[in-house]
Amino acid sequence: MWRAREAAGARPGTGYEQGRSSHGGGRRRRNGHDTPGTSPSPPTDRVIGVLELLASRPAHPFSLSDITRALGISKATCHAVTSSLAGADYLIRNPVDKTFTLGPAVVAAGRAAEQAYPAVHLAQAEVVTIADELDLQATAAIRSEEHLVIVAHAGTGPDAEAVRIGRRIPLAPPFGGVFVAWADEAVIEDWAARTDRVAPREPLLDSLAAIRARGYSVERLTPAGVRLRHALADLGDDPLAEGLQPMVMALLAELRQAEYLPGDLEGGGRHPVSAMSAPVFDAEGRTGMNLSVQPHREMTAREIDRAGRRLLKACARITRAVGGKPPTRRT
Repeated sequence: MWRAREAAGARPGTGYEQGRSSHGGGRRRRNGHDTPGTSPSPPTDRVIGVLELLASRPAHPFSLSDITRALGISKATCHAVTSSLAGADYLIRNPVDKTFTLGPAVVAAGRAAEQAYPAVHLAQAEVVTIADELDLQATAAIRSEEHLVIVAHAGTGPDAEAVRIGRRIPLAPPFGGVFVAWADEAVIEDWAARTDRVAPREPLLDSLAAIRARGYSVERLTPAGVRLRHALADLGDDPLAEGLQPMVMALLAELRQAEYLPGDLEGGGRHPVSAMSAPVFDAEGRTGMNLSVQPHREMTAREIDRAGRRLLKACARITRAVGGKPPTRRT
């Protein structure tokens, strides 16, 4: 969904340059959600911005000018940040061309994080198998505050940049239904309000009921959904912190009811499907991760059922492996 973090290619007005200068300027809260504003620690935001930028293209060496242009920070500030990170081995500076790449300290931190999230390691193996068996692009994502963060990916699809590892997706309707379908009313209410658009709650509640009934979500492939993916592809990796660009907000509002309801998939015919997701539960019965496929094509009800069952099987394996348990089933 997003490709704006291509250093030298960062384009004005895509939200990345402005987003990361506001990453330096930080965030404020509005209606309970993050929007651009003052940050508790702008210097920390700049360090995060540098690391995230280099992680977005790990094989690409970035010059100081690349980084300053992409993040919208001064050369002096960039020099101070990169020098500190290089001194701590989070970056490596090429002595010949003066470019930067990620350093060994990031590898160590990544391995430590993988140990802290054992489900992530298991998910990578599962999405590889799912992608191969179903010939579909497959991903895994975990929840991080008001985002979903992609942590595993396999297969190919029309929106590979949209689902690369590390990509953040707004936890706002229609995204993330499996993360809230079994949650309490307060969590559902918070999720439903995240588009900042007033809309009837009934379609969203129907969507969540459909997810609970099937055990997984089936999202419609619509023109608005395609436009949304293209729009998010041109934003930075923190669209909620940007307050969501106006077009993205409008598209999210339009897609508030994107889930197929059970009766919609009965009978023959083919159904355009954007994505399908199933939950991995933690020890408290909460959704800690989802596994997804992104068909982006028409599917028969039988094909949808096969993909859904395959996702459920994989999620059940991970849930058991991490000591999770399914929640008390809601109606």
